Amino acid sequence: MTPSMRKMSLGMLILIVISLSCSKDQTTAEQEALIDQQAATTNAAGAADVLARIASPVPGKTVTYPYGIIDPRYAAGYHTGDDYAAPTGTNVVAVLGGTIGWSNNNGGAYGRWIGLRATNGRDYVYCHLSVRSVSTGATVVAGQKLGEVGATGNVTGPHLHFEDRPRGGGYGQVRKPTW
Repeated sequence: MTPSMRKMSLGMLILIVISLSCSKDQTTAEQEALIDQQAATTNAAGAADVLARIASPVPGKTVTYPYGIIDPRYAAGYHTGDDYAAPTGTNVVAVLGGTIGWSNNNGGAYGRWIGLRATNGRDYVYCHLSVRSVSTGATVVAGQKLGEVGATGNVTGPHLHFEDRPRGGGYGQVRKPTW
């Protein structure tokens, strides 16, 4: 190889290295832009989840008999949840994701009932159901159907009685339902 060929080869080698360096920098910049874009998409999805919050355990229905009304007919002396009047068979849904702590027909005055152990550390109790659509131990997501409104147990008509308890809390260990 002649000295001029060596110079040309060395020059080409330098150009290749510079070219690869530029490509690497461009690739890094593209990767960083992609990461930024993915982060923005993730944040937008998180915001969309908040906006898509479940408004009611009975979609389209509002509270017809609220928590806290004093009434000596109740063992606790007051109404321990929010009631949502609706026709028998109306869907009831998970207000948050979580695991089904119980789902049975042994609720006594509550009739057919389901306990949702939610991701926020609370138990949400769905009472007087005509149908239970989930089994104990099932994992559910917010908005998923859990059952249907009914009139089982002690009731004056079809509705969902909905309670908010601390994890593992019993009758009367309640607060105004929030999620």
